[in-house]
Amino acid sequence: MSTLRLWGGEVHLSGFFIFAAVMMLMAAAKVTVLDTWSWWRVSLPLAAYVGFNAAYIISGLIYLSVARLPEHTEDEEADLDEGNSTHRWISMLFFVVFADNVVRWFEGTETAYWFWLLSGTAEAVVIFGVLSVLNLFLYWSTIGKAVRGLE
Repeated sequence: MSTLRLWGGEVHLSGFFIFAAVMMLMAAAKVTVLDTWSWWRVSLPLAAYVGFNAAYIISGLIYLSVARLPEHTEDEEADLDEGNSTHRWISMLFFVVFADNVVRWFEGTETAYWFWLLSGTAEAVVIFGVLSVLNLFLYWSTIGKAVRGLE
């Protein structure tokens, strides 16, 4: 069952199940082979997925409350094309790098100074967190432009 009916709507859980399966594989690898991993590292896929979706919802609520978009009927909203979701995918990539840097920062070890993107330093955490949120706002602005185009 990959769809949950909630408050009259549907919630698709397939992405959650995929990331939970990856986390279970990483947990099995930690228990059997890779003893040096922390449990933060093991829970990273599911935490990144849930964290990204929370950032996606919060940035959408902030954008929609500030943008003052016109109201449309349900028929007009059904015709709305979300357009290119490139900004959302780039934002998810930045969020995964952000989450990995947060885990490296928590652990305090296993830093990769030869590759600064995954160094776990505070600068890398801030840079990728900001880039992720900025791309989410760009994504929501493309949806806002599409809604304004319906007028």
